[in-house]
Amino acid sequence: MNKTRLKVGTDFSGIGAPEMALNNLGIDYEQVFSCEIDKYARDSYDAIHKAPGKFYIDITKRNHKDVEQLDLYVAGFPCQPFSNNGQRKGFDDVRGTLFFDVAEFIRINQPKMFILENVKGLLSHDNGRTYQTITDILTNCGGTLNGQMSLDVFDDGLGYHVYAQVLNTKDYGVPQNRERIFIVGFKEFRSFKFPKIEPLRLRLKDVLQTECDEKYYLSDSVIERFVLEWDSGQSKVKIKSNTLSGYEIAEYGDSINYTYADSKTRRGRVGKGVAQTLDTGCTQAIVQSKIRRLTPLECWRLQAFPDDAFFKAQEVCSDTQLYKQAGNSISVNVLERILNKMI
Repeated sequence: MNKTRLKVGTDFSGIGAPEMALNNLGIDYEQVFSCEIDKYARDSYDAIHKAPGKFYIDITKRNHKDVEQLDLYVAGFPCQPFSNNGQRKGFDDVRGTLFFDVAEFIRINQPKMFILENVKGLLSHDNGRTYQTITDILTNCGGTLNGQMSLDVFDDGLGYHVYAQVLNTKDYGVPQNRERIFIVGFKEFRSFKFPKIEPLRLRLKDVLQTECDEKYYLSDSVIERFVLEWDSGQSKVKIKSNTLSGYEIAEYGDSINYTYADSKTRRGRVGKGVAQTLDTGCTQAIVQSKIRRLTPLECWRLQAFPDDAFFKAQEVCSDTQLYKQAGNSISVNVLERILNKMI
């Protein structure tokens, strides 16, 4: 490994969570390239980070042979539905999906390490066959999965030594319930253990703004759709939920998913002292003296971005884009713990 400067490249770079994590850890690195198709995310990235050596727009149009070998490659690739016809044709099984482009880049570039991130649902997609295909492609032809050799299914596998585990953002110091599968790979075999769970000392109320614009407060008509009872004096809400009692109680500093008004279609609507999983539209509210949406700044805090990074992005993007960027990002705090174990 390069002992002076780590050569890094990221696909689906978003607002630069891997770069932020590396900076926070004080790791000296060279950003060989970044790649992001969303114009507004690129605007935020440019506002926050130093310009990479090359900024690609579309992974599918990049000549991977033009990129020098990386020490670290990071990609939070989208999980599009796989067309699984049972033929088990290696790369042909995933051709047309963006994972194919990630795998093809790894095959050509041969990075020394990589981190791939996706939703927890990847594990169960297509009855587990999607995840199995991905791990087979990454490990077959000489690699291992979680330290174990397996029978080769594909003769065009990448031969990496891979470790995979679901990690939750709230288990690493930030109060957001966000489960994601992380797949860590090494070109040369080495033992690796994911970071241990940490006690959560920070609560959702600790990351909230003390003051915010009135536009973030929900209207009475919206509140009436999901609230059975609202005691503003005690900041306590009884909301519809598909539980035995038909409701849940949210108190000061709790989060509420207000997307579904029908109690038959949603259960577990309350986050007790933690935010629920951020999405691209911010469909959750918080209980204070009034009920309001999380602000874009709070969403960025819940992905462990510092306030100064948010304010730089705010200068070039609207609230709509800032919400989307937070919802699409990898949690910086989780990446920090993983990178600290890898490097």
